[in-house]
Amino acid sequence: MFELLLSLSAIVFLAFFWRRVSNRIRDDVALVPGPERDSLLTGNMHTLAASSSDAAAMAWDQVYGGVVKLHGVLGVSRHVLLISDPAALRRIFGSSSGQWDLSSRNLASFRSLFGPGIAAVEGADHLRQRRVVAQALTPVQIRGMIDFVQAASRNMRYALQKACVGPPIQLDMLDWARRVALDSLTMFAFGVSLHAVDEPEKIQDLLHTFDAMLEDCLGKTTRLKYFFRETAVAGIHPSLLGIALADPKFFVSMIRSSRRLSQFGEWVLKTREERGSLSSENNLLSLLERASKEDTKYKLADDEIRAQIGMVLFAGHDTVSTTFSLFLNDMGIYPDIQQRLRSEIEAKRVEIGGEDAIFTQEDYDSMPYLNAVLKESMRLNPVLGQTFRTNRVADVLPLSEPLLGLDGKFHNQLSVSKDTVVVINIASSNRRKDVWGDDAELFNPERWLKTEDKTVPLEKTPGIVYGSILNFLAGNRTCPGWRIAVLELQTFIVDVVEGFRILPVPGDVVVREFHGVSIPKVTGRPVRGGEVPLMLEALNI
Repeated sequence: MFELLLSLSAIVFLAFFWRRVSNRIRDDVALVPGPERDSLLTGNMHTLAASSSDAAAMAWDQVYGGVVKLHGVLGVSRHVLLISDPAALRRIFGSSSGQWDLSSRNLASFRSLFGPGIAAVEGADHLRQRRVVAQALTPVQIRGMIDFVQAASRNMRYALQKACVGPPIQLDMLDWARRVALDSLTMFAFGVSLHAVDEPEKIQDLLHTFDAMLEDCLGKTTRLKYFFRETAVAGIHPSLLGIALADPKFFVSMIRSSRRLSQFGEWVLKTREERGSLSSENNLLSLLERASKEDTKYKLADDEIRAQIGMVLFAGHDTVSTTFSLFLNDMGIYPDIQQRLRSEIEAKRVEIGGEDAIFTQEDYDSMPYLNAVLKESMRLNPVLGQTFRTNRVADVLPLSEPLLGLDGKFHNQLSVSKDTVVVINIASSNRRKDVWGDDAELFNPERWLKTEDKTVPLEKTPGIVYGSILNFLAGNRTCPGWRIAVLELQTFIVDVVEGFRILPVPGDVVVREFHGVSIPKVTGRPVRGGEVPLMLEALNI
């Protein structure tokens, strides 16, 4: 009997060993060049997460190319691939639904903060939720939301005019961007108003929640605390006790932020219920509820609807406010571009009827320079500089150019075993010289106006929805609200650039500090929540 058990144990061990070895034989990840590990515990991952303006990711991309092997967190992943190669990205984003998806770490993080919403689920649940959300965010539905966006934007413009009397005045335009984004979003998404532009003191608790999520839950930390965060989220230790002891600030902020978002969701639902007559309203939440009722197969549960509220509130507000404030910062840096854009806006206003004319979505889309400058600013200032993916089955990634492996051979493709962790290097993808030209590092809106003599390989990447850039991601995780986000940005930009001259604050250099997503901050002045100080002067229009 003992000999039989010993034989069975040996067979099980050999089978397990062969599986590991055979996976390594078929896996080319070990052959990919990359930097030496920085730490036994965190590999290169803490350095990646802690760098401002995605500096580490872009530096490794410059040294090693579009596919870089990083050392992962001990116990979580041995190796991680950092990828900006267009052919590999086409494969990842164009694969069948769920083959490449968010890592378990991302899914667990989103679920702990927002609940079982579209960002935190996978497989059939994700497809079901995505279908319902897509029905509520069609181009036709978004046209019906433009009044909410323009009302919030006009209110911001009036408030800025009151503040900008006389010579140029210094304002924190990130603060203004957050307020107008909240007013716009809560109206078109939930049918409720926060009055954030007029009464900023009433939203301070909500903004503090966002700051805690970015600075404490997703922000920079020591290597040891980073290690405990990553292993806890990945489920290496069975409870939250380890992370609570190792990083109590992170633990408390995560719990408080999740609770505050849940409370906001309950307030939204209660406010809507008290007002009544919701079924005919043209806001995202009403459309979600109607779509869910019309097709019971794709019905959203109550906790799923509440989870959408928190996710839309945070992601929608943060993406738009950060992008808008960094766009204005670019206008301060490039006054000639600012003036040319203003001239285009003024010409369009004359064309559509003068001072009292109201822009349509088609008017915004028909201004080539507005959209060229917006895309260029987004290209160089992605809110999300990196995102993680994991393959559910083994795969082969094609490469756009041969990779010289550590075995001394050139490889045109890489085989990767199941559960390989990949970091999509958005910041570097948006700056690749083979895609954007030798001036890829420069702010040059003209590149978007010369499509006839330029081929952009990423245009062929399945699911890239806006301007060949990855700011809204691609594939099955494309931001479902990208169209309304672009409309908000176009609207806010037109109102501010038309009405105000934007000047830089002497000596202030704004950079993107990475906290899972980017936070604009002034070099040497680490203000919690970020800032974009600019000088504004009202124009007599």
